[in-house]
Amino acid sequence: MLASLPPGWSFVPETERERLLAAFAVAVYADGFGATRLADVSRAIGVDPSVAAAYWPDETACLLDAVETATSQAFSRMAQVFLATDSDCATAAHHALATLLTDLAACPEMVYLAVVELPRLGPVGHAQQARILDLFCEFLEPGFATTGHPVPDPEIVAVSLGGGVWETVRRLAIERRLSSLPDELPAISFVCISTFFGTDEALRVSRIPVRVTPRRPVIG
Repeated sequence: MLASLPPGWSFVPETERERLLAAFAVAVYADGFGATRLADVSRAIGVDPSVAAAYWPDETACLLDAVETATSQAFSRMAQVFLATDSDCATAAHHALATLLTDLAACPEMVYLAVVELPRLGPVGHAQQARILDLFCEFLEPGFATTGHPVPDPEIVAVSLGGGVWETVRRLAIERRLSSLPDELPAISFVCISTFFGTDEALRVSRIPVRVTPRRPVIG
């Protein structure tokens, strides 16, 4: 059981609830979901177990909340980068993907929950995966609308993410090699950008180097 967050986390817990979620992810990564108890996680970071019990009825509910919260935070930052990149739409998408991959690499424990532990929950986990894809589409819409580019069809997004990004992240998470995820940017960017903008645009931008500064937790 780890009592504090590893250095360099990209998931930034700003509330007591998010601090518990982060600690829960660290514990699951270290000990496994089956061996992780909310009460132990709470005590490890100096929080009364009754506080965690008030947030979540069990560990499954905590896992689902952790994935939802971390996903929202990651996609929000990705969308901000997309909108702030002063360039064409495909290049902005490439920069946004670089940010996402860097942030995921800096937070392997939380990513492990989403791509390894979540599917093991069965139907409820699969429903959450579908929600992640829906959320990704929600964050895409404002950016595409701003640039005047048609918003991608959700089914196309699902195929692109499911076959490209998700499977790559899952493989590296299982192998405990998520630190190498940013190195996959050219391939992942090519798959995504060719899906949204065509092969020519993907060839043009997918190998553009992008330097991203990972977020750092304000508490830990």
